[in-house]
Amino acid sequence: MKIRTILLTGGLVLLGACSESKYDLDQLVPEEYHKILYVNNSGKQEVTLYDTDADNLYTLSVIKSGSDPSLTAAATIRVLTQSELDAEYSIPEAVNYKLIGEDAYSLAATSVDFSSADRYKLVEIALKPQVVKAAMESNPDAVWVLPLKVTSETDSINADKDELFLKLKAVITPAIGFADPTLVVQQFQYGSVSTIMQKVKFGLDTNNLWELEAKLVVDNDYIQEYNLDYGTNYKALPEGTYTVPETAALPVGTTTLELEISINGNQLTPGDYMLPVRVAEVSQFEIAEAKAVYPLAIRIMGNKLDRTGWTAEADTEELTGEGAGNGVAGCVLDDNLGTFWHSTWQTGNRIPLPYELIIDTKKEYTFTQLALMQRQHDTNRDTKAGEFYISSDKENWTKVGTFSMQKILEAQTFAVTPTKGRYVKIKMTESFRDGYCSLSEVYVYGLE
Repeated sequence: MKIRTILLTGGLVLLGACSESKYDLDQLVPEEYHKILYVNNSGKQEVTLYDTDADNLYTLSVIKSGSDPSLTAAATIRVLTQSELDAEYSIPEAVNYKLIGEDAYSLAATSVDFSSADRYKLVEIALKPQVVKAAMESNPDAVWVLPLKVTSETDSINADKDELFLKLKAVITPAIGFADPTLVVQQFQYGSVSTIMQKVKFGLDTNNLWELEAKLVVDNDYIQEYNLDYGTNYKALPEGTYTVPETAALPVGTTTLELEISINGNQLTPGDYMLPVRVAEVSQFEIAEAKAVYPLAIRIMGNKLDRTGWTAEADTEELTGEGAGNGVAGCVLDDNLGTFWHSTWQTGNRIPLPYELIIDTKKEYTFTQLALMQRQHDTNRDTKAGEFYISSDKENWTKVGTFSMQKILEAQTFAVTPTKGRYVKIKMTESFRDGYCSLSEVYVYGLE
């Protein structure tokens, strides 16, 4: 018998309150409501299968409820036929639902019997990913499903919750890799750090039912590729300055773990370093391509150099339009965030990009980083990108790095290839506001 709506709450409350009532349970509650069966996780459920040799398990839960769930009950679980599937789902929804073949699944039980003490029964459905995958590939326009229905010859079934409609969304291969391989630069001051410890999350992208092992290597070739792609200046950590696990084991039940990487900071001179840890081999499944490398990046900052006595010049300056003493090259060295250098817009002839700003540090240093600050203005933060050069004689220049700025007020630090020289050239090649560039301050880092 199917039951769709039950409105017995008031009667059941009355029964509980009137313990001396002359009415017994059968007089208050019709017999068909004494025990009612239903599917707990009924309705449409999307399922993603993992492409392994093992069956993927899904659990069907049948609940026994009603006014007297202590009674025994029995139910049958069956799969809808294709014609039933079409009549109930495909035609009304105008969707090409296809029933997967009997070789693609198995039910642990097709019937369940409830004792007086049982309140629910669990039935495992074993889905065979290889067979399902083959069906999907043979007819990719179809939506492959497994529709199950719970019925009973003797007991009432809630007709609103009597079916489980498994919609097989995809069959994917589990992948192993680093949880978050985003490059984040950790910054340290030269001479002030001994050991750098980094914990890196690593694991599988699904619940782990297997004994897995991965081989890890340091892939220094990745650094060159990264530098070419992003215009950076990372270099490999010297041999002997780091410790990386050679393997990572994921036992059954462990989906993720933390790998410990250590770096001896005492042995590092100023500069930008990268330690690219790559998953080289796995005992099963695939290596997640986008998560195969963890690019551990650190920046050892040189000393912030004293700018006393330094001078600056530019091939374009605004001599009057920004107010007396403002807009000129020397403003980037005056420790006053209210002043700034600006390319010509009112005085002189406006020239097209690129613009060049040259700083004379008066003696030679080994330069390691430069920090630039945008004009401290609500909207006009113009400089976007450019290049850095170093020279000892102001004639022969060595390109040591590039920069790409954000439209923020804070200082933005950029690494350069550590290079000895006296002159620093900032060549601006792109602007957020075409035809204009400006900078509030320029800071230089390095070693004497």
